[in-house]
Amino acid sequence: MDIRNRIDKIGNEPISYDEHGDIPFELPFRQIEAKDISLYLQLDTTVGKKTCRQACAHCFYINQPEAANRSIDLLEGRRIMDDLGNQGYRVFPMISDSFSANGAFLRLFGNTHNRDFHQEHDCKPTKTMQRGDMWTSGAPLLDANWKDYLWTGIENGFGNVTITFHGVLDENLTLMPARTYPIKGVFHGQDCERVMSRIHEFNAELDAASRQPLNINLGVTIGKHNYGREHLIRYVQYFSKWRISVLRFNTFHDHGWRLPHLPLTRDEIAQWYRDLKWVHENLPLDFQLGVDEDFGSNGIGVMDFPPHVGWCRAGRQLFAIVPDTPEEIGVSEFSRKEKIGSIAACVDAFKPIVGKLVRETPLRFGAPRYHLEFFYDVIDELTGKRLNGSYQDGCFAAEMLQEQKDKL
Repeated sequence: MDIRNRIDKIGNEPISYDEHGDIPFELPFRQIEAKDISLYLQLDTTVGKKTCRQACAHCFYINQPEAANRSIDLLEGRRIMDDLGNQGYRVFPMISDSFSANGAFLRLFGNTHNRDFHQEHDCKPTKTMQRGDMWTSGAPLLDANWKDYLWTGIENGFGNVTITFHGVLDENLTLMPARTYPIKGVFHGQDCERVMSRIHEFNAELDAASRQPLNINLGVTIGKHNYGREHLIRYVQYFSKWRISVLRFNTFHDHGWRLPHLPLTRDEIAQWYRDLKWVHENLPLDFQLGVDEDFGSNGIGVMDFPPHVGWCRAGRQLFAIVPDTPEEIGVSEFSRKEKIGSIAACVDAFKPIVGKLVRETPLRFGAPRYHLEFFYDVIDELTGKRLNGSYQDGCFAAEMLQEQKDKL
């Protein structure tokens, strides 16, 4: 029995992947149209008690000074999203926790997503893309008014709750003690279990005739602490009892150089792809598996994804925008221009800075307008490094950060 027939017989959903575009690197960036560019609009990167209530040691919001502790008024954020969207860009509004500030984000940005998830060779959007995606550490859903948060989400078009699961399982599928988990400051798996139970309780109370239940999407970060086929098997067996919708994996990146013992080597990533493929082909699953493009390209061929997957288009078709303190850059008799944000190529490492977000405010009447000014020379230099082999991996973040570290 060939692989496709075996998967069809088992009945597993296709493995999902991140879709960031497929325009060849050889095409000059100036020729890429706005409609082919995705923007991760980072509205609030603050962490801690007012938002996600965590201080994860590996969090890129904490470790990247270019992005740390940035925020913009959410009403203006909505105007920015709409204006850039009208110019043709695909805008994904992001916040450190969707439930912070009493769910203000949910009410202003209903039915939006923080990623673009696709599947199969024809790049079909996954089921997650059918309704909005609420990103959370999970901590707010332990509040006394947790049901109000979920109702707010549903009433504003959201249908998915996405949480990163931090935990390692033993051979009995029992979570190891939280104190042994190597990444500190996280929302531990034991608490995530409580949240998953609450979401199922909430779903059970819904009027099935008029309301779709909320899906639970979980992310698991793979590093030296939970690498290997046995760990993968444990995770899929464990989550089968939790009635989740998606189990998506990303790899550990030590962006802040604080946990150098956890990232996988290139060979380990290649083996991990093989293990994931084996699990998908051999174990019946009642949820969809997903893989983050931050695993890169080493060994990705075994996954049988479209050829562009794994070769992240960050810096060409994908950018992150982070708020800045407004800085006046020009005044005319009609309007005032201010830089209010920075554009970064890598959406996790927030480097290099490749442009700015500009607000132009009429001096007499009318609403502000927003536009992007790209630094074409920096983008061309980055693309050149990917074409000439200076950066060899499809996810260039680790190589770029190591290059910068070596210069210190």
